[in-house]
Amino acid sequence: MQSSARLFNCARCQSQVVICSQCDRGNRYCGRACARVARRQSMRAAGERYQKGRRGRFAHADRQRRYRQRRKQKVTHQGSPAVVPDETLPTESRASTRRIESCATDADDGIRCHFCARICSHFVRQQFLRRRPAREMINRPPAVGKQGQGP
Repeated sequence: MQSSARLFNCARCQSQVVICSQCDRGNRYCGRACARVARRQSMRAAGERYQKGRRGRFAHADRQRRYRQRRKQKVTHQGSPAVVPDETLPTESRASTRRIESCATDADDGIRCHFCARICSHFVRQQFLRRRPAREMINRPPAVGKQGQGP
């Protein structure tokens, strides 16, 4: 039996991704590369928000003050400028040589998971699988309110 799959668009690059239920852990990105870039952008935005606040400005000022003190103590001569290599640029860029992977269906196999290449059902869902309720919640008696109690 083929496993069920979820179809979603990557939160960063908007490419369509098919992921089987075995690999699905609430994924939002098409792979590690997009996840890393999104994490880096999120961390940079958080740093900018921190720097704009009072506490961040004061911490930055203290750090810069300590840095200037350390630089003041160093007394060294300036080195020679770096030598620029006499090389030409490559004719092809790396972006043009990349192969774009698609999640299209194969004529023989069907839809494959983007992560593990497992063959999935042609019927894909667009939402997460609902979790089963815990056994304790199923067997628990209904809650009784405090109605009808007098003083």
